[in-house]
Amino acid sequence: MKNNLHIKNFEELATNPLREKALLIAEAGLNAIDIEKAVDSRIKIEGDILEFHHPAYEKKGDYASWLWGMKINLKDFKRIFVVGIGKGSALASIVLAQKLGDRLTQGIAIDVKEPNFQTLKLSNFKTFVGTHPLPSKQNIKATKEIIKLVEDLNEDDLLINFICGGGSALACASEKELEEAAVIFKELTANGADIKEMNIVRKHISEFKGGGFAKIAYPAKVISLIVSDVIGNDMSTVASGPTVFDMTTKEEAENVLKKYLRESASRSALIRGLVETPKDQRYFKKIKNILFVCNNDAVLAMEEKAKEMELSSRIFSLSYEGEAKEALVKLVDEIWPGGVLLVAGETTVKLVNLKSGKKIGKGSRNQEAALGLISNSQLLISNNIVALALASDGHDNNEAAGAIVDSETLEKAEKLKLEPEKFLETHDSFHFFEKTNDLIFAEQKSFNVADLMVIIKEK
Repeated sequence: MKNNLHIKNFEELATNPLREKALLIAEAGLNAIDIEKAVDSRIKIEGDILEFHHPAYEKKGDYASWLWGMKINLKDFKRIFVVGIGKGSALASIVLAQKLGDRLTQGIAIDVKEPNFQTLKLSNFKTFVGTHPLPSKQNIKATKEIIKLVEDLNEDDLLINFICGGGSALACASEKELEEAAVIFKELTANGADIKEMNIVRKHISEFKGGGFAKIAYPAKVISLIVSDVIGNDMSTVASGPTVFDMTTKEEAENVLKKYLRESASRSALIRGLVETPKDQRYFKKIKNILFVCNNDAVLAMEEKAKEMELSSRIFSLSYEGEAKEALVKLVDEIWPGGVLLVAGETTVKLVNLKSGKKIGKGSRNQEAALGLISNSQLLISNNIVALALASDGHDNNEAAGAIVDSETLEKAEKLKLEPEKFLETHDSFHFFEKTNDLIFAEQKSFNVADLMVIIKEK
């Protein structure tokens, strides 16, 4: 029916008109944050002029529009380098490297996977595959290569970075940071620290994060294109802000450790090892941090698609949070007959809900959100709705991107004698939807910006 879709099993899932509309809206969101398309459309090179522009924001004249339209004369620089850090950064960096052509001196990127396009291999560009969410020696090797590349840059050099989500784990500069990061991730997460608190500590155990990379690259001209996966798009939080001036202090990091870790030799050692992030403003004078892509891009495209189909739509939230199994359930009260509700954010799967003796199944945030709605079957049926939730980069912590649900899902579950509540108890959403054939599979070629949700109510 449709070619080149991001949702690979679109036709299989689009079994009724309402489902098809929901999937088309989600597809529009994924297309808007397609890595190759975004880089190609927002970075232009004409002659010697490099320009960053965003047609949608230029049209509206808002949303940091003073950054968009920025032009640089490439003749002003003797050498040009490209660095990618985080999920999707390798492909984005290589697409930019291709645009630069012979102007590129050298490039390097660390990502969670190799770019799919073998034809994009360049002799002057290295890609490293690192581990996430915990760093490893592979990450150290790649980060040291990045540091080696940029530490000798001078004021006649231009460095363009893609900074993406996942960079906090992928960029790990030393064995000391590796050891401390593992302890911090496990213990702070287990004790309830949020992502902001986690990143405060991460910045203060690293020579790279919290503006550390800006110091290493000084005095070169640096442009960081930041792809936000955080609520509120705080650029100092994305990948722990390697090129953003850090407003937090070593003392704040110490307070976080004291708040969440019991007094012990391990905690004392972590506190002693904290370092202050660069506070000298000179390291940041020649740096431009640009919010390159965020969940706003996806949701605005979804809204546009809904209008195109003459549907009444509403953007409910760009910063939706809460427990995954309740996420879609809570949104049902907000929908109206013939309406479309659009949501972006990041929910949480609380494993503490697991009953004693039960093993954790296979699942993730978006699949659990869909399963939570199925578990409230009367709510789903009485409202005549279709709902979907998916990860924007097509990877919902497993091979599926998310799931779609409606009355058809319930009918299949009843026929197969599946009890949604039992799957929910063990967080086994993947296997539930695998059986009902409602998993969404997507090409993993879009940026990681958020989880996306769509709910449509029949008229």
